[in-house]
Amino acid sequence: MNNLRLLLLEDLKDEATDVIDLLEDNNYEVIHVKNVAEAEKEIKNRFFDIILLDIMIDGKPEGISLAHRLNKQNIEIPFLFLTSMQSKVVFDEAKLTKPYTYLLKPFNKLELLYSLELALEKFHQQASSISLSEKNAIVSPSFLFVKKKRSIMKVDTSSIIYVEVKEKYCKLVCDEGDYLIKLSLTKVKELLCDADFIQTHRNYLLNKKKIKEIYFEDNLLILQNNYKILFSERFKNQFIKNNTIFR
Repeated sequence: MNNLRLLLLEDLKDEATDVIDLLEDNNYEVIHVKNVAEAEKEIKNRFFDIILLDIMIDGKPEGISLAHRLNKQNIEIPFLFLTSMQSKVVFDEAKLTKPYTYLLKPFNKLELLYSLELALEKFHQQASSISLSEKNAIVSPSFLFVKKKRSIMKVDTSSIIYVEVKEKYCKLVCDEGDYLIKLSLTKVKELLCDADFIQTHRNYLLNKKKIKEIYFEDNLLILQNNYKILFSERFKNQFIKNNTIFR
C-alpha cells in the first residue's frame, strides 16, 4: 500500500501543521511548500495524486496564479482551494481555474477529507455505481484507491495476487493485505485492463506474475504465499491455447 501523495501550498506554519496532522493520520503523504516556486519545483520532480492550495501567499493570490499555470501546461492533477478568502471577487477568479472545490478556513476535518475523496473520484471519472463507500474503490490503470474507514488507501495494482468473488463483493488479496469492493469480477477485470491478470475460474482472477506452480491434472495453481486457486477446464484450455509452451 502506498499513501496518497498530496502537495500542500500554505505559507502559514500553524495552519499547515493542522492540515498535515489531519492528512498524515488518514494515509496521505504530505509535501508542504510555502511558495509557488517551491510548488512548481515539486510538481516537476514528483508525482502527486492531488494538490491543496491556499490562495493568498505572502499577501498575493499566488494560489490562483499557480492553478492557472497548471491548466495552461496541461498538468493533470486534481486541485482544491483551502482559503480564508470569502470575497466573491476572489471566488469568481478562483472558479475560472476549475478547481474541484473551494473550502473556507477554519476547515471542518470531515469536510476536507470528504472533499479530497470526491475530487479523486471525479478526477478518475468513475461511475456513481462504484463511488467510494466503506467497501468500494476507485480503479485506475496503476492503482486502486480503496476506502478503509475514514481514509483512502492507495494500492498498486501490481501488488494484487488474486481477486476472488465473495457474494456481492470481490476480495482483493494483495501483498500488503485484503480489501473488499462492491464490484463484479467482470467489472474488475474490465477496469484493470491488464494482460498480467487472467481469469482461471468464474470466481477467480489472478496476477500471472504471482504464479509459482501449475498442476494441470489437478486443476490447481499455487501462487505467491502458497495461495491455492482453482483452474476450471474452460479457462485452463484457454490458458494452454494462449501459451504455446504448454501445448
